[in-house]
Amino acid sequence: MEFLKGLYSFNKIRQFSFLVEYLYLAFLCILIIKKYQPISEFALYSPLIVNISVTLVYSIVLYYSGSTAKPSVFELVVRFFYLYIAAQLLMETLNPTIQIIIVLPTVIMALRYSVLYTIITAFMTTFVIIVNSMVYRVFEMDYLIILTSFIWILGLLVNASMEVERQIQKDKQKMQEREKLAAIGQLAAGIAHEVRNPLTTIKGFVQLLLKYDVDKDTLVMSSYLSLMDKEIDRMNELLKDFLQFAKPIKPKLSVNNINSIIKDSSALIEAQCARSEISMNLLLDQEMPTIYCDYDQIKQVIINIVLNAVDAMQYCETKVIKITTKFDAENIYFQVEDTGIGMTEEQTRRIFDPFYTTKEHGTGLGLSVCYSIIENHQGKIKVGSFINKGTVFEIVLPRIR
Repeated sequence: MEFLKGLYSFNKIRQFSFLVEYLYLAFLCILIIKKYQPISEFALYSPLIVNISVTLVYSIVLYYSGSTAKPSVFELVVRFFYLYIAAQLLMETLNPTIQIIIVLPTVIMALRYSVLYTIITAFMTTFVIIVNSMVYRVFEMDYLIILTSFIWILGLLVNASMEVERQIQKDKQKMQEREKLAAIGQLAAGIAHEVRNPLTTIKGFVQLLLKYDVDKDTLVMSSYLSLMDKEIDRMNELLKDFLQFAKPIKPKLSVNNINSIIKDSSALIEAQCARSEISMNLLLDQEMPTIYCDYDQIKQVIINIVLNAVDAMQYCETKVIKITTKFDAENIYFQVEDTGIGMTEEQTRRIFDPFYTTKEHGTGLGLSVCYSIIENHQGKIKVGSFINKGTVFEIVLPRIR
């Protein structure tokens, strides 16, 4: 989360640099209008044509600038050419209110690139100011020194600030990469641990089959083979969940009504609820609008959450699952509430972490997969829980994407 905040800050600085670019372009266009006049009343308006050309070329520079660590030769040539034109027009118009234009190229380079290009731009700016000042004889020496000093100081200060920001971003990117590698290692360790358990069980039964003469005892053989089959199914289920978590399937969006998905899902688990003496109450908004979503994936989320609720109420006196739907102008909401044993604050915080589970035979990937599915739908999944009071899962999906 800290990385995202830093990235947001860095992007805001990039947006500010674009504002400076457009301010520079606007001042340049104003100078052109002040310099050139139409040839006659009915002739083409030459300042407009020049401004359109200037804006078009500058837009090309803007499109490619800042995407690499250093500017291209084309960008440098265009920027220095515009710098020279701006300085010349500024001297000719003698308008002190827009003399800030001569500072902006150095600030722009300081915001976008390393100190080398800031120094080059500041040097070129100083050069064109001195040359044009000598040609037009408009600035006194003391004013010239103040103006050029201001350009250098401002450019170097802005660049120093940006270098600090860029270094912070590099450090955060390295930290994020390390966190990714750590997460991959944790996933690998988790899958290895979970797969090893059924493999150990299967190996044990194979050794028993080889050691003892079980040909005459078909009942024992049948029991061993049945247990081995269950362990293989368990391992297969684990690998299926892991693959779905590691590489989530892109949602196949179609028009669906969340109420219909909930009804279809509840029909599949009614028998299991009946066996555990659990009541399921559906409080569905009858005016629920349709949304674009993947029917199968959303059904998987609902079934997974409801089955978790069923497990959480096995030893509770009150066994009720309540599914509620509602909507507003932007989103649709559905909640799955149970009266189970609840979770601690620590468990609630880690519930979507891969391989984290409170079940004896759980893989810890079910809710992680649910989280990925809802995230891929540009939605949100929230959980609230209290010990011995129950748990509420709320899923938010956008109506319009």
